[in-house]
Amino acid sequence: MSVAASSNHWLSDCLCDLMASPHVAMPPLGGLHLGPGPVDVFTTRFNQYFLPDARGTLCGHPVDRDGLKAGLLALQKRWNPEAIKVMDEPGHHGLPLGHNLLCTEVEWTPEGSKVPEVVIAEASMSEESGHEQIRFLRMEGNSALFRA
Repeated sequence: MSVAASSNHWLSDCLCDLMASPHVAMPPLGGLHLGPGPVDVFTTRFNQYFLPDARGTLCGHPVDRDGLKAGLLALQKRWNPEAIKVMDEPGHHGLPLGHNLLCTEVEWTPEGSKVPEVVIAEASMSEESGHEQIRFLRMEGNSALFRA
């Protein structure tokens, strides 16, 4: 069964999994780095979930794959895994849902805030190397959430 044939929970699970994944910034080229070092779980999972040519929009701004990753890393800093509420039947806000299209809506209250944040994500999927990956991701919400 393809991801799209299953529920939209795959997309919310993917986002929650990424947000919970530690990101390790490696030293810039030329920096001293000995041994194998720590594993960057965020980047490993990002590479599993997104096609090499993935692109998308963050709050209406077109981004390439690197822009998606940067926006998701910024979102991770404001994410509160203890206060996540996934909307089971989100309204789709752009992509007409159908084959290979997923939509989810996630709400949480950032630590130290009393105001909940809502992010709507819509993804177009493609199969590569025998498993489904995100080709295009559209995310809407407070634009400050996606800025470093």
